[in-house]
Amino acid sequence: MKSRNAGSVLYEVEVHDKDGNLIKRVIKEGDSILGNWINLFMAIRAGQEYNFQDTGGTNAYVSSLSFTNCGMLAPAGNDSYGILVGTGTTEVSMNDYALANKIPHGTGSGQLSYGETSSYNELNDPQWDIGLQRSFDNNSGADITINEIGMVMKISDGSSTYYVMIARDVISATTVPNGGRVTVKYWFRWNPS
Repeated sequence: MKSRNAGSVLYEVEVHDKDGNLIKRVIKEGDSILGNWINLFMAIRAGQEYNFQDTGGTNAYVSSLSFTNCGMLAPAGNDSYGILVGTGTTEVSMNDYALANKIPHGTGSGQLSYGETSSYNELNDPQWDIGLQRSFDNNSGADITINEIGMVMKISDGSSTYYVMIARDVISATTVPNGGRVTVKYWFRWNPS
């Protein structure tokens, strides 16, 4: 019987030009799991309060999660959670709580239009890839270079909502041409073959 394990975090970045032609595709293993994710696992494991640092840098905790108000499937235009992209090049640290320099949603200079974050699943028993995907359109009038990506979850204790980054990767400089689109997939791989 094959052993089962959670192997790693992976990401894929695809860039298309304004005509829809694929100009870059990279798939890599992430260097990304952050302390916020590990602390969540430990809190659930022990049935204790969850201590974390939100994307604004505030130290907080919740004593219980309201799962109906938690998630990572951000709607289009929302750059608070889901998959986020940025221009920062600061090395990943276990204590990271936000992107070094997030690219905001919009169509102005230095902005990308955030599509919705949706589920990404590839199930090839016994290997399962479970994660997220999101596309970003560049309608800013100039090329934009992405250097970092991250996963942020929205959590709630029933009365307050927080945004908590659980993964961050610095990637090779990826230029999204004006009028182009970049799609980022981020996933956990279980039972790697």
